[in-house]
Amino acid sequence: MTFDWERFKQSNVARIFVAYAVVVFASMQILDYLLPIIEAPLWVAQTLTIVLFLGFPISLLIGWAYQKTSADLSEDRSKADKGGFNMPRQKLIMIGLAASALFGFLGLVLMPYMLDQAAYSPAAESSRDQNILSNFRSFRSRVLLGATGVRGLHNTRTDIAISKDGMTLAYLDNQNGSRLYIRDLASVEPEDRFIGDLDLTNGSGLMFFSQDGEWLHFINGAQLARVRIEGGAFQIIDTGSSVLRSSFTAYDDKVIFSDTEDSQLHIIPASGGQVQSILPSMDGQAAEKVFTWPRVLPGNEYLMVTTSDSLTRVGIGDIEVLNVADGSRDIIIQNASNATYVSSGHIVFVRDSDLWTVAFDLASMSVMGSEVPVIENVETNSQYGFATYAISENGKLFYLPGSDVGSTLNSGIVSWISTGGDRVETEIEAGSYSNISLSPTEDRLVFTSFDASGAGSDIFVWDLNRKTLGRRTFDGVATNPIWSQDGRYLIYSHGNEGIKSVAANGTQQPKFLFESNSKTRPFGLSEAGELIFDMGVPPKMYYVSLADVSEPAENPAIELELAPQIVPFHALNLSPDGNWVAYVSNETGSAQVYVRPFPQIDRGKWQVSTTAVGAHPIWNSEGKEIFYFSGG
Repeated sequence: MTFDWERFKQSNVARIFVAYAVVVFASMQILDYLLPIIEAPLWVAQTLTIVLFLGFPISLLIGWAYQKTSADLSEDRSKADKGGFNMPRQKLIMIGLAASALFGFLGLVLMPYMLDQAAYSPAAESSRDQNILSNFRSFRSRVLLGATGVRGLHNTRTDIAISKDGMTLAYLDNQNGSRLYIRDLASVEPEDRFIGDLDLTNGSGLMFFSQDGEWLHFINGAQLARVRIEGGAFQIIDTGSSVLRSSFTAYDDKVIFSDTEDSQLHIIPASGGQVQSILPSMDGQAAEKVFTWPRVLPGNEYLMVTTSDSLTRVGIGDIEVLNVADGSRDIIIQNASNATYVSSGHIVFVRDSDLWTVAFDLASMSVMGSEVPVIENVETNSQYGFATYAISENGKLFYLPGSDVGSTLNSGIVSWISTGGDRVETEIEAGSYSNISLSPTEDRLVFTSFDASGAGSDIFVWDLNRKTLGRRTFDGVATNPIWSQDGRYLIYSHGNEGIKSVAANGTQQPKFLFESNSKTRPFGLSEAGELIFDMGVPPKMYYVSLADVSEPAENPAIELELAPQIVPFHALNLSPDGNWVAYVSNETGSAQVYVRPFPQIDRGKWQVSTTAVGAHPIWNSEGKEIFYFSGG
């Protein structure tokens, strides 16, 4: 019996074979495109693939079973003449396809149950959230921002924020200062809209969109600010507070933030007004914990916050739920930071350089199930609890791949830099240092050294000739040392209690020059014994005449009104002859370096820096040249 190819091409089997192959191919292409967009679980794709392939032989079998031969057709005609029943071939084909469709539908409904019956049993329902990563297929794509530079101190490349609908992205470009951009992701060809330059002084960035989606909130020169997403002038919400660069949040036209003065949470109307403490029981008392990364939970009655022992140990803090009404708190996650609630009923938080998640019950304000890593290798700074990630209300997660850059903050190297740019490292071991100052005799360096945790700091002196390091304070709260004019004494800030002095050779016990109840930092001592210092938040500048740098001050302090608003990072520096002061001010909208005569500051003012940003002015030994940081 030979195979009749022509007859086969006219048969139901051949037609079903070709039609089904075309339908399956088209279906696979559509499913491959559609399933990731609707974020369907992985088992849906697996089940549909099995159903499509199983339906193929079933359709061929049905088509073959109802295939008519010539003899069959003659018999059918005879039966028809006798009034017998005859089913048209088209109906038979339709029955076959309908049977295949029915089988596919049943397979779609029953396959997950048959493949993993235990996973759908009532007893296992509570454990499904723990396995979300193993059976969830997410849609991933890239948003190319281009080169964004690196932010000083934090070592991170950018900050990002995403709107509620996940279609508007805000980010920072730190290549030349800090420039704020907004990108419309819904556009076919997205373009970046420049919103404005941020003031880097004492912190900036950390944007987020308001609940109504009309405003973008951010930190600008340590102050709360906002701008409409269409662009326009920046609106400063409050000029009397200095905001920690540890995020803040807004709800019901209110803004919650952490203040640098007490590291506690405060609330203020989004349009400006009176600042109030969320934890009134802490007013006037030493801070029990540092509060950072506040996030409002649905209902606006509770916050998620990160609490830690210090500002540089945020990454190993605790995530707590805080009742806004009464200030009560409960720890829900330990050794983590920077948590965000997601509408799926989960919390996403930062641990090391990874993003983790855990199910969260809003009714009981408690976590459920196990903590699971979601995304590994995200750019983070574990010391400050920072991570470059943002989540929209509909669950779109944006993040910047990277590593923990906070681990590099304790590896600073003290070096000499020549005017030609040549660098020579000293023999001082790598560590975390600040406030480096050369003695008047140019044979010693004094600096603040922070411990490995960043929680404590003390004053050290490095002898350039002997190559020896000497410790001068031991209380763990000393910062901002300066030299007396003869190099015999060191004057420094002692926590929030005032200013002390100690013999530079370490032969005497420290003594208070004067005491205070807020942070007070010395910045210069003239030959006439006039000590320049700042005090409070926001700071104010003062000077006081000292009869003896080793004895308490007896004269009243006089305020120096250098600028309408003294910025916390003014970095004031007194000239070697004591007749001029160089400092940083943002009175023109950006941080710039200025020079004024001292103490008669009203006799003139000159802007020294000409770049986008000027910071940290330093006089040369002759007092005829100033060096400063440019561009942040």
